Amino acid sequence: MFKSIQAKVNAIITVVLVLVFLFFSFFLDAKLRENAWQQKIKQAQLLYQQLSFLKTYIGKHRGIWIKNPKGDDFILKEGNFGRKNTSIVLGDLSEQAVGNDMYNFKVVSPNPIKKRNKADAFETQALMQFKTKGTDTEIYKIDKKDKVLRYIKPMITKEFCIKCHPEYTVGDINGGISITIPIQDTLKEIRSSRIYFGIFGISTLIIVLVSLILILSNIVTKPIKQLTDRAEKISTCDISISTATEREDEIGALSNAIERLRISIKKLMK
Repeated sequence: MFKSIQAKVNAIITVVLVLVFLFFSFFLDAKLRENAWQQKIKQAQLLYQQLSFLKTYIGKHRGIWIKNPKGDDFILKEGNFGRKNTSIVLGDLSEQAVGNDMYNFKVVSPNPIKKRNKADAFETQALMQFKTKGTDTEIYKIDKKDKVLRYIKPMITKEFCIKCHPEYTVGDINGGISITIPIQDTLKEIRSSRIYFGIFGISTLIIVLVSLILILSNIVTKPIKQLTDRAEKISTCDISISTATEREDEIGALSNAIERLRISIKKLMK
């Protein structure tokens, strides 16, 4: 199939470069996706941390008082003020976050009193895993179908929680904070980066391949072809052209060997 050395070497160089290109493409793509997901996970972790700080602050102050309370969503009403505990406040905030294009969250519980705290399939499975994996567990998944990151981490019962929930035990896991973050922007970023790296990689591959082929042709293939032509002339007793060279590599050694042969034939012809 490949009769000339040039064709064989070109084929080998092409295969090697393509394999290297594919390897680094897969490697860079994996790192790109990993970094993108890690950024979203850190965003979810930060939001969970902020909500935990808020939960602790409200809990230590035994809730927040609201002037002119409306509705029954209060644990206590005194005069023109009503008090809400941590769970109610976080629940209200989660409803306010609905429709936010940055994130959504909710407080979920195995035995919710309110419908808004009911866990879906992902959250239910996570709550079950919390019982065996411990309080530091965080569970997340990339849902490419719905284009969201699902993240959930347990809510740990603190001492201030017992004031409103005497049935709880300090240190127990009685629910979790579930966070949903859209990832459409991340998916678009990954696709754009793939296109950019693809164009850059293919362009670089072509440039390197062409450069190596030209270098190989000028350094090896052409000199060998020239020596072949001169050897052919010597075989027909045309010894007028010298093949001497100052090259010190293998091509130079071959050229000088042919040159010595030419001189020897020239002497014999005299």
